[in-house]
Amino acid sequence: MHPIRKIYQDAPSTINIPEELQHQPVEVIIWPLGETSTQQAETDENGWPIGFFEATAGCLADDPIERAPQGDYEQSA
Repeated sequence: MHPIRKIYQDAPSTINIPEELQHQPVEVIIWPLGETSTQQAETDENGWPIGFFEATAGCLADDPIERAPQGDYEQSA
């Protein structure tokens, strides 16, 4: 999950911040601390996720790769 970031030109009073930062431009970042934000995929000695190549190998098995017709190019008058 990604952090939520908001910049305020005048720090709102609803946010509990130090007095010296009130009524000044501030950036507020909410960073989730749940389990999903701290878990990282296991990697091999080269830094690739375990099972990456097994999951993706052969996904482009049709050789040669064929490109479908793209239509005619628009000509401006």
